[in-house]
Amino acid sequence: MQAGATAVAVVDAAPGQLRGGNSSLTKSMRFSWRDSAQLARLLRTSDARLVEELAAGRSEYANEQYLDDWLRVSGGEVDTALIASIIGRSAGAITWMYESGQRWEPRRNPLPGDVPVVLEGGGQGLQDRNFGQFEQLGGKVFHDSAVTDIEVTVDGLYRVKGSGPAFPATCAALVLASGGFQGNERMRERHLGEPWRNVKLRGVPFNKGVPLMAAIAIGADQAGNWAKCHATPQGILLPDHMLPGQMRESHALARYAYPRGIVVNRKGHRFFDEAADHGNLTYVTLGQKILEQPEKVAFQIFDKAVLDARLLPESYLEDPASVVAASIEDGARRLFIDVGNLVETVRAHPGVGTPPYLFVPVVCGLTFTYGGLSGSPNAEVLGGGRPMNGLYATGEIVGGLYDQGYPAGTGLLLTTPEMP
Repeated sequence: MQAGATAVAVVDAAPGQLRGGNSSLTKSMRFSWRDSAQLARLLRTSDARLVEELAAGRSEYANEQYLDDWLRVSGGEVDTALIASIIGRSAGAITWMYESGQRWEPRRNPLPGDVPVVLEGGGQGLQDRNFGQFEQLGGKVFHDSAVTDIEVTVDGLYRVKGSGPAFPATCAALVLASGGFQGNERMRERHLGEPWRNVKLRGVPFNKGVPLMAAIAIGADQAGNWAKCHATPQGILLPDHMLPGQMRESHALARYAYPRGIVVNRKGHRFFDEAADHGNLTYVTLGQKILEQPEKVAFQIFDKAVLDARLLPESYLEDPASVVAASIEDGARRLFIDVGNLVETVRAHPGVGTPPYLFVPVVCGLTFTYGGLSGSPNAEVLGGGRPMNGLYATGEIVGGLYDQGYPAGTGLLLTTPEMP
């Protein structure tokens, strides 16, 4: 509407009190930054010492470094040109968001490689501000309105069908921002495999993949790895799904400090290289691998040095499922891990020191799926390799951006159109 549109409506399958989607559960966006002054502006601070501490010795996060991180983690079967376009516009997108009323704050207790600033109030604050400004500009939001089908009329308009107060709706331009198919058990089983049918959702349950498949039915091209997804290590008490308004509970269940210890399965074997890279660049790979382990569970183990240095988030110690053990054998017995194998695993790993040890059981939590629609740098949906008139896609419904892993904080930037 800032660009001149006179009538814009958002159609949301969720009820009004649960609006916001997966974005309401996050807290950070990864973007390029050229110097500490850019960070200071976002934080609205003149405290140079604070900004330098947050930068952690880095003078910038250049587009080239960002692209290298993305491609190294995501794998090679991606749309590199589209990714580079998104990265190249990331700093500008952040500036536009700031000028539109979004706010940032320092990241508390950052892990190595973390984005130094986070959204003020996290994802919930982001979405509250987004909806507030949209409605102030005259936009209308329809809740409890789930799309069931999309048709193209004889005069080239889009007729959107569904259940709820928004339908039927006819429009000249349609933007799909409905995520992947992570909330659809049958589609998860078909595309990801049988183990994923009953997986717990780290995200919201409303993204069923219906708009995605409706777009394909009218000629949109598919893109991305439909057999992979964004999944992360979560506390074992993760519920079946999360909801908007549960941002703090969601963050408290994250188990991303594993590079400070080791990760083993029920048999006492390591199955993942904890030190391969920064945790925010490998946590999705770990989440995916957990579902392949016996009983679909794993255990993060930390020694006295880590505990004494207070290097773990408080949620690790507050987790009622965590166990503090006087020995590796004791912890293994209490959590039914193969004692002999675990002793040998720890003995072979020089990073594990003296007791006491903290054992933290973790499970896989699915956030979103990678398979989606083929899109252009202008957020146009492609059909037959060409832009489909008036059809656009943004967010997790866009495919071709991730193949294996996921660099943390990139999802909220998908996709900012190129501006003339």
